[in-house]
Amino acid sequence: MKKYVTILKQFLRFQKPDNLKVVVYCLLTAATFWFFSALNKEYDASVRYPVVWNFDQDKFIVVEELPENIQINVSGLGWNLLRVNSGFGLQPLNLRLTDPTANHSLPGNYFANQVAEALEQLQLNYIIEDSLLFNIDYRTVQTFPIYIDSLGIDLDDDYRIISPIQFDTELVEIEGPRKILAEMPKDTFWVQVIETNIDSDFNNEIPIQIEYPDLMKVKPQTINVVFKVAKFINEEVKLPIQYINTEGLKNIFFKDSLITVKYLIQEDFKDSVYTDSLVVIADFKSINKADSTLTLSLQSKANYVIDPYFNFPQVKVYYNE
Repeated sequence: MKKYVTILKQFLRFQKPDNLKVVVYCLLTAATFWFFSALNKEYDASVRYPVVWNFDQDKFIVVEELPENIQINVSGLGWNLLRVNSGFGLQPLNLRLTDPTANHSLPGNYFANQVAEALEQLQLNYIIEDSLLFNIDYRTVQTFPIYIDSLGIDLDDDYRIISPIQFDTELVEIEGPRKILAEMPKDTFWVQVIETNIDSDFNNEIPIQIEYPDLMKVKPQTINVVFKVAKFINEEVKLPIQYINTEGLKNIFFKDSLITVKYLIQEDFKDSVYTDSLVVIADFKSINKADSTLTLSLQSKANYVIDPYFNFPQVKVYYNE
C-alpha cells in the first residue's frame, strides 16, 4: 500500500495545477459512480425501526423509559437500507396496549407482521430481540400525613429549638405508580428542613422532596415551617443541699453542704437565675445503706434552664460514734 501512495505522490508532484484539478474531479466522479453502484446491490443488514406506544396515559404511568425502536434484520437494495437507517419516510410502528399492566413484554412475533407490511421494498428476515420489555403501572393517588424531621434540623453551634414546630398543612397528596406508592409507609411522610446552621427564628417555605421526582407529582409542593431558636451558654452555680426526711435520725452529720450545679441557659436569661430557681434535694428515704450515700435530685423552676447536672451526684452520710 505504501508503494502505491509513494507513486501517487510522485505523480502529483510533477502535475500542473490545472491537471491536478482534473485528477481530483476524476477521483470524485469515480467515487460517486462506485457509491451509486454499491447502492444498487442487495444486502442483509441490521437496522432499528422506530416504535410509538399507545395507551391511556390518564390511567397508566410509565415507570421505566420505554424503548424507542426495535432491532430487525432485513434484506434489500442499498438505497432502501439507507432510507430505513436515516428514518426518512418511515411510519413508526404503533404499539397499542389496552392494559399495559397485564404483561411487561411483547414477543417479537407480536409485531412481526406489522413491521413486514411497513417495510416497503425490503424483506424482513427476523426480529433480533426476542421480546420488547416495558414497565407501565396504574396511575394512582395516595394521601400521607406530614411529619417534620426535627432531629435532622441543622442548627448553628449552641443553638436549640425553643418552641413547637408548626407547619401549615398536615397532609400531602402524591400521584404516581401504584406499586411504588403501595411500598411507601402509610403512616408517615417525613419532610426535611434543608437549611443549615440556623441561628435565628425560622419561617420558610420548605420544598417537599420525593424519592422519584420523575415519576411522581406531589401536592402541595411546599409547606411553611415555623419555629423559634435561641442560643444557650454553659453556666454553673453553687447551691445548698436541702436534706429532707431526717426526722428521728440521730448521730448523723454531713461534710457537704454546698454542691456545684452545671447547666445550659438561654443566653437572653443568663442573669435571671436566682438561688431559689434551682433546688438540690437529698432525701433520706433513698439512702443506700450499703455505702451510706444519698443520690441528689434537682428541681428547676426556670424553663429556660436545661440539662442541669452534678459532677458528683451523691453525698456521703456520716455517723457519730
